[in-house]
Amino acid sequence: MGFDPSTGLRVNLTGLAFMALAACTPGTVSDALVAKPFDAVVSDTTLELSATPSFADERGGGLFIDLAGRVVRVRADGTRGQIESHPANPVTPGPATAIHALGPYSGLVSTAKGLFVAESGWLIAPPWQSLLPAEGLVATAIADNGVGWLAHERGLFRLEAGQLTELKVNGESIGGLTAMGVAPATDGSTGVWYAQGDVVSSASQTSKLDFVIRSSALSKKDLAGGVIGMAGIAPAPNSPGELWAITPKLLFQFTAAEGWRKFELGRAPKQMISAGRVAWLQSGDDVYRYDADVKTWGRTQRFESVPTLLAVDATGAAWARIDQLTSSISASPPIRVDGVFQNAKVYDAELVIQAVFATATPVSTLSFSFDDGALREVDVTHGQPGTGPQAAMTFFSLGGNEANGLAKGVSLAALGDGLHTLNLTASLVGGGLTSRQLHFELHASATAVLSWAADIDPISTSRCAKCHTTGTMPELKTLEQWKANSQLILDAVRDRRMPADGPLDPAGIQAIARWVNGGMLP
Repeated sequence: MGFDPSTGLRVNLTGLAFMALAACTPGTVSDALVAKPFDAVVSDTTLELSATPSFADERGGGLFIDLAGRVVRVRADGTRGQIESHPANPVTPGPATAIHALGPYSGLVSTAKGLFVAESGWLIAPPWQSLLPAEGLVATAIADNGVGWLAHERGLFRLEAGQLTELKVNGESIGGLTAMGVAPATDGSTGVWYAQGDVVSSASQTSKLDFVIRSSALSKKDLAGGVIGMAGIAPAPNSPGELWAITPKLLFQFTAAEGWRKFELGRAPKQMISAGRVAWLQSGDDVYRYDADVKTWGRTQRFESVPTLLAVDATGAAWARIDQLTSSISASPPIRVDGVFQNAKVYDAELVIQAVFATATPVSTLSFSFDDGALREVDVTHGQPGTGPQAAMTFFSLGGNEANGLAKGVSLAALGDGLHTLNLTASLVGGGLTSRQLHFELHASATAVLSWAADIDPISTSRCAKCHTTGTMPELKTLEQWKANSQLILDAVRDRRMPADGPLDPAGIQAIARWVNGGMLP
């Protein structure tokens, strides 16, 4: 499946000296962390879930492990549903031990019987399952191009187009990994950062198979005790992203523009996790929240019991185990968005976008803008109640509603291709404001007409036939079946929920979007 344990990915080190960062000298800037106290908004559930790494998505729920080791999906209303083993799996999953992110709505689950992808109510064995054991998985990270990275005690692995490959240096695996994150490398390009105890390095891609490895040049004294966690911050129109890392004593920040900064916390950092533009940190008994859009830290007021952080979603909310219960924690009532997700690649010039609030959080006004454009008011008297698992949510269409209540689309025609920001602000009944910035990348300028035979069938054969011609519904063998399920397929690949063994690359997603929107020619 594209995995070569003997050679892995080539790293081009010919004639290359390991490069140090200009700012990564013994004079690295050192500061005390300034954090403004805030009263966290805590939404308790009645669920007793395991205090193990979990996955949260920005729709308001997530994937967690119950006390019996079963994977469960917690919904926005606090109810839960069990994730079942797919009938086509070669082996049934055993008790789960951890869940890591594999996309905006998908998780990678470590079980006693191997790694499984959790998607659409199923635990699905990826085709590369036998090549990498579940035991020893340290972390996962998703780059803004949709490529997944897996840090494992056996080495550093790259997941693209459903194929797993290993990054090696001079033919040797990168062992001893303790943390990993995706953020700009020293030259500003997208990189994967990894820690081997008290050594931190980055790998940035220079061609399809070649990577350049650079040392951070952080001193062993600074990294005493080793790096125990990393958190990558996604890019925004005015920011290429950031990397944060913790040791048992210090907190570090890296940006390509300023290099490294280190922060004294006064208490030993324990764990750090991130999603989108937000990171959460537990240090001693304190819980901190970083918002990269405003470049500020906040510190929650003390809880009666010390929380254990489980997951973070891209709205900026965290899930935590507090005493025996699992709770959602946020700085203010979160604004969730339906129709586009954080750092999505958008291929349509018009989208149906809805702001989503918990029904228990009534909204008095809602406005939005794109980038620095004009502010637009949303008619909040036409909020639509959610259904099914989202029955406890209310949806407000940014484009307004048709006479029958259906949401209208919002035109993106005035926006050029590239990174953009959707700004949302709401005032709440009874007082208080809440806001959110959601960044996305627009690719809507391509106009060439695509066909099923030349452009879509090869994707179907290579990426969809593994499941959707072997019993998984809907069946997707023919042009007619693809046309009948076109919107379902487009939504799934655009949201990076499918294929189950890893998302399509941007070109594949764009091809399907253009074929569907262009008339679905044979």
